[in-house]
Amino acid sequence: ENLADVKGLEASKKTVLKALPELQPRAKTVLELISLAQFIYAVRPLSIQDKAAKHVAEDKRPVLEAALALLETIDDWQADYLHEQIRQLGERMGLKLGKIAQPLRVALTGRTVSPGVFDVMALLGRNESLARLRDCLTQQT
Repeated sequence: ENLADVKGLEASKKTVLKALPELQPRAKTVLELISLAQFIYAVRPLSIQDKAAKHVAEDKRPVLEAALALLETIDDWQADYLHEQIRQLGERMGLKLGKIAQPLRVALTGRTVSPGVFDVMALLGRNESLARLRDCLTQQT
């Protein structure tokens, strides 16, 4: 990737190591493993892959804004709890979980493929997750 990613990797080494059990089964090679882990050490603001941009386009803003507003109220930053809260938000908005999870995944990782979005949030932690969501909402989409 680039020099910023190298610095991000050095700063995020513990988180990358914590993520390895989740990432390893998804990767066939070391290069794939590094690519899968990139979301952890990427430096903000994230660049969104071209094929992922549609998931955070202008028409998805209300979903991301609602998710951000809810997530800002949550202190119990555990994957299962986050999953349940976002699932309930989807019910209130009349949306299936995937219609919220995929925009969240892209906002948090810049990609359409990652470990489970709630695992991603738990790995990144509350502050980084919220900051990435805010970045996504303030960037031109």
